[in-house]
Amino acid sequence: MLNLYRVLYRKYRPKYFADVIGQPQVTDTLKNELKADRLAHAYLFTGSRGTGKTTCSKILSKAVNCLSPKDGDPCGECAICRGIDDGSITDVVEIDAASNNGVDDIRILREEANFTPAEAKYRVYIIDEVHMLSISAFNALLKTLEEPPPHVIFILATTEVHKLPATITSRCQRFDFHRISPEDIAKRLEYVCGEENVSVDHDAALLIAGIADGAMRDALSLLDQCMGQTEHITEEAVRKTAGLADKSHLFEITDSILNKDPARAVQTVDELHRNSKDMARLCEELIGHFRAIMLIKTVKDPKNNIVMSESDFERVSKQAEMMKLPFVIQVIDTLQSAMERMFQGVNRRIEMEMTVVKLCSCESSDNSNPNVNSNLEQRISVLEKFFEVIKNNPSVLQQKTASKTVNAIAPPIKKPSVDMDELRKNAVKFQQWQEIIENIKNYSKSLGTSFDGSTAYISGKYVLVDSNNDLCFELLRKPEHRTELKNIIQKVTGKSYSLGRYSYPDEQKADDPLTKLLSDFKAAGVPVEDKKNNTNNGG
Repeated sequence: MLNLYRVLYRKYRPKYFADVIGQPQVTDTLKNELKADRLAHAYLFTGSRGTGKTTCSKILSKAVNCLSPKDGDPCGECAICRGIDDGSITDVVEIDAASNNGVDDIRILREEANFTPAEAKYRVYIIDEVHMLSISAFNALLKTLEEPPPHVIFILATTEVHKLPATITSRCQRFDFHRISPEDIAKRLEYVCGEENVSVDHDAALLIAGIADGAMRDALSLLDQCMGQTEHITEEAVRKTAGLADKSHLFEITDSILNKDPARAVQTVDELHRNSKDMARLCEELIGHFRAIMLIKTVKDPKNNIVMSESDFERVSKQAEMMKLPFVIQVIDTLQSAMERMFQGVNRRIEMEMTVVKLCSCESSDNSNPNVNSNLEQRISVLEKFFEVIKNNPSVLQQKTASKTVNAIAPPIKKPSVDMDELRKNAVKFQQWQEIIENIKNYSKSLGTSFDGSTAYISGKYVLVDSNNDLCFELLRKPEHRTELKNIIQKVTGKSYSLGRYSYPDEQKADDPLTKLLSDFKAAGVPVEDKKNNTNNGG
């Protein structure tokens, strides 16, 4: 007779509480209750997949019925323990609530529960994925949970405890199963490989643990696949088996984003696509890569939160030094949005290519603009000094003289200047402006109407708008309106332009929050030196 191969997660399923990995908050408590003979009539095991809920349910069902328990654990040798293991004991019943979720199924269970056990001490009902029961089934189960026969124990297991009615959870003793740490999973995998006479690199075991995301069953299943290919499991073998992108490609794409090289980024994505790499998985890995960069930049000791080899950690750390945190967060947000769209039916390859091009573009990847950041830092410094003076000397608000007070506290900020006379001198009339206005009206009627009668000019990289209607400029102060207008201009002309005002450039100072704030201070009686500065009309 041909013997079927037993998969690893079944072959190495723990038989004692001490063998359960990474759940001491559950196993220690259960052992103490068993030793003190303080059994509950209903238990609720919650947690993500593959963390040991079903395993602990089976160990508990054996422990409460074992003829010779040892320190809270089942002996594993008596007739009851062996019968539960091979399924010959009918007093321990496993029910899959996903396929037996009707009220009739629970009614049958209630009728059976009234009968005394045939062989064991307790009748144990293990209801897996209990959140799948219907409302009527929960109501049918409620009475039995509230007043169960003395010989019945219920063990409810679920990955989505929030879907259970409060009336059910309140009648159970709840145990939360945590995701197992990568190091604990890696140690278990190395133990299993030793038992199977297979060698595994520690980096490969850590990679499997990272892919499993805290689920021991998933880790053992992937290890099973790797063992089917080679007797020496390396990181490369794991990546090949799991269909992961090689780490070098992740570094290449990241370098392309840093260097603003969309051609190289798209080429890397195409190479991976030709090698049958799943684009959604690639996107997920890139998110994980930039998550590591984010943690390196924010966490004091990031190694505890990142699963990777020492050499990869050093490479990621070097890339992290070249990025600012807001840019990293922007990249993660963009990649997550792309992955969501991939699961909505769009072409995954095109979506991935669009995403890397977007991340490589100047607007998306300007993560180290010294003018923007230094200007912001200078503004913050100005306000801090200003309010410190007011705090220490409130009478300054009533002073009408000493015109140099504010200027000494907050010297004028030198903003990048634009020579408006030169721009107007080289400006040519924007022939497609009326078409632009019609497109604006499709986006916003009020914004488009405010541009009626206006004229626009092109000068270098600027579109300069000339209008007597100040409402259009008021509306353009909203970032979303400015962005939409720039996108419309790019769509019509095929070129990207900044926005400016053709005439009355001094009015653009109203766009400057600091200028407005200082004006308000001046109106309140705070002495402000009125210095004219060149204004940046670019938007």
